[in-house]
Amino acid sequence: MRRRPGRLFSSRPPDQEIDDELRFHIEGAVEELVAGGLDDDAARRQVLEEFGDVARIRDECRRIGVEGGGKERREEVMGSIARDIRVAFRRLRRQPAFAGAAVLTLMLGIGASVAMFSVVDGVVLRPLPYPEPQRLVSVWPAANFNIAMVDRFRDAPSLGSVTGLSRWAFTLTGEGEPERVDGIAVDPAYFDVFGVRPAHGRAFSVEERTYDRAAVVVLGWDFWQRRFGADPDVVGRRIVLDGHKEKARLVIGVMPAGHQPPGRPADLWVPLATDPAYTVAQDSSWYVNDVVARLVPGATLEQARTEVRELARRLRADFPGRFTEEHVLGADATGLLDDVVGDVRQGLWVMLGAVGLVLVIACANVANLLLARTAEQGRDLALRAALGASRGRLVRQALLESLVLAVIGGALGICLAWWSLGVLESGVQLALPRGAEIRLSLPVLAFAVTVTLASVFAFGLLPALTGARREVAGELKSGARRRSGGPGQHRLRRVLVASEVALAVVLAAGAGLLLRSFGQLYGTDPGFRSDRVLAIEIARPGAEFAAERAELADYYRDVQDRLAAVPGIASVGAIHLLPLTGGNWSFPYLAEGHEPGPDGNLESANFRIVTPGYFRTLGIPLLQGRDVAEADGSDAPGVGLVNQAMAEELWPGEDPVGKEILLFGNQPFTVVGVVGNVRQFTLDREPLAEMYRPLKQFSAGSLYMLVRGQTGDVASLGPRLREVIWEVDPDVPIPFVGTVDTVVADSVARARFFAAVLAGFGLLALALGAVGVYGVTSFTVASRLPEYGVRIALGAAPESVVRKAVTTGLSPVLWGVVAGLAGAILAGRLLSSLLYEISPTDPLTLAAVTAVLCSVAVAAILVPARRASRVDPVDVLRAE
Repeated sequence: MRRRPGRLFSSRPPDQEIDDELRFHIEGAVEELVAGGLDDDAARRQVLEEFGDVARIRDECRRIGVEGGGKERREEVMGSIARDIRVAFRRLRRQPAFAGAAVLTLMLGIGASVAMFSVVDGVVLRPLPYPEPQRLVSVWPAANFNIAMVDRFRDAPSLGSVTGLSRWAFTLTGEGEPERVDGIAVDPAYFDVFGVRPAHGRAFSVEERTYDRAAVVVLGWDFWQRRFGADPDVVGRRIVLDGHKEKARLVIGVMPAGHQPPGRPADLWVPLATDPAYTVAQDSSWYVNDVVARLVPGATLEQARTEVRELARRLRADFPGRFTEEHVLGADATGLLDDVVGDVRQGLWVMLGAVGLVLVIACANVANLLLARTAEQGRDLALRAALGASRGRLVRQALLESLVLAVIGGALGICLAWWSLGVLESGVQLALPRGAEIRLSLPVLAFAVTVTLASVFAFGLLPALTGARREVAGELKSGARRRSGGPGQHRLRRVLVASEVALAVVLAAGAGLLLRSFGQLYGTDPGFRSDRVLAIEIARPGAEFAAERAELADYYRDVQDRLAAVPGIASVGAIHLLPLTGGNWSFPYLAEGHEPGPDGNLESANFRIVTPGYFRTLGIPLLQGRDVAEADGSDAPGVGLVNQAMAEELWPGEDPVGKEILLFGNQPFTVVGVVGNVRQFTLDREPLAEMYRPLKQFSAGSLYMLVRGQTGDVASLGPRLREVIWEVDPDVPIPFVGTVDTVVADSVARARFFAAVLAGFGLLALALGAVGVYGVTSFTVASRLPEYGVRIALGAAPESVVRKAVTTGLSPVLWGVVAGLAGAILAGRLLSSLLYEISPTDPLTLAAVTAVLCSVAVAAILVPARRASRVDPVDVLRAE
């Protein structure tokens, strides 16, 4: 097939043609000699003697046929294909409505498929951008680490290099406008784990993980380009970079272009410093967010899991007061890609399957269009067959027309996918991990080409074979069957419509479930009022010493008072970690009336630092006691508040006001009030135990100032509030200004993404299904116009004609709805992990989808049905 494509369309092999040709010459010469008077045997002997070596001639002819005739055959076939393609373009130009509908349908189906595959490829399929990424593992992802604990896992034989990663915010000053930058503290082994070396300068040394040598920094490539103008002389300079225990750091290197740690991008890298003499129990650096290791060559993930669990059991035995059996049971090692992708993998595969159904519906639609077109061209196809066109030639011509449609639709679909990814870029990056890596890469383009070519056979093969099988004599003599295509084609078109409707029901039901789930999630009470509240993050450096902490508290008090004095402001308060933004502090504690757990274990609770006015500004109810006050200073007795969940957990049926709580490694404080529960992390997670301390008694380097406006347009106050803050200190970065409504909306970005994508696919499927129903009904009505004309001529009411057409058109729709509902119930189970407080078989959603789809189908059927009722019987019968 590769060497001789002409054989695909030839009915006889070349060897047989050569033998037939030789036999023709020999038999002709024998017949001439016999006619001259020789007997048959003598004539045959004479001919063979004169003819020469027949076997040699046969071989020579075969050689010539391969070298010359084969080339001529290939040129002939390729020329024929080129002519067929030109004919296909001319035929499509003569039918712009058909060509436009087919190309538009394919563009939507292929474009949606390519866009969704781009997302799956960028997030799930593409390897992480590190050398040998399959050897990177995430160690015990569910655990909270300190630096000494990270060191313990270097004993695992299968883990060649191990590094801890800790996210930090830094404040850069002295280099133009002050800026809050994202950084990451890492172990010096980071560079071995991720197989990277600085493009300029050097990496961290082992000595620089100690406190007295840790004042160094490696800049990120983009940050170096943006803030330092790609100046190579920055290496060796000391910059003012406040954060993570240091105020100034020596630049020792610049990372190569494109390198970023897993997860959130970083602007700079600093050493993860500690005291080498600390044990796991003594080390207070419980801020290591992730631990990543590189497997030694030949080691497997299962080996790493076994060793991590064994090390976890040793930690439990060595430090029983710090690790519980539950901790040990959660010890694991997973592939780094799996850890980064998290729980979105299943959802993305479901979305890709959904868009595959959209493509199937699109192909079924185009197949129906081609079937109808084939039926209308029945006499033309029959005439071509009568003039000598073989069945293979007719099939080839039809497939080439389908190929032209698919190529145009595919090219436009790729453009649509590119445009869609650009429009959705910010939302995708907010909702999905690795969102910045989503693009139209070479694998995606290869997928697009594959889908385009596969669609040719999906929608073009059946109509091509159907058209090639037409009965020549019947078509040339028949008039009535010319447009209908016969009962077989009617059944086929109805089956295709039923299939489209069934798939549309499945997609629409899935979209309805996710939309209802998102509505439930977004409607969940977060425990605070987000309307008319503006959040302003202020990152003022300095909180290492007691004097600095006192000065910092006075600074924030001054800022809060000035903001409250701005016209249009109702109240102002502050907190160091805004709800639903993902950050968290959690401390072990011992409450009054309670004892440490078995082996000395202490419970942990979320910890927040607030200023007076925070609860009032965010509308969090004060249930008992009092709020924090200005009098709660550093010299006053320690006080704090707890939320309702913590109060009920610690002192059920008792008054928590006046109880005492001892924080691990800190002074005790007295509970002076109880506030309502707040959902700290996501709307779908129940509130956890949480305690609040006043800023003057427990310092934080950055705060979110929350400003409640007197009117709804609080966002318009943002520029004025920035100016007020910079009037106090012009060198303070303000990394974020935005409404709390936006913060709440961003917290459900992932759920919104899945709901919006599947809703879009559902609407597209619904539209394509409606087009399919309309097209088949229109064709059926057109093919039965003589029947309707006779009925009307004999006195039938137009309403009866409409009723007959609607009944005929609804039959495949109803079958499709029944099959689709069964499929929707099965598909709902695949969506269960994406649903929030909605059943996968929610009857309200299924009923609504059925009603909407049937209404759309009836509307699509009524248009041609009404047209049939207004037909003039005289004109119809005269045409026949």
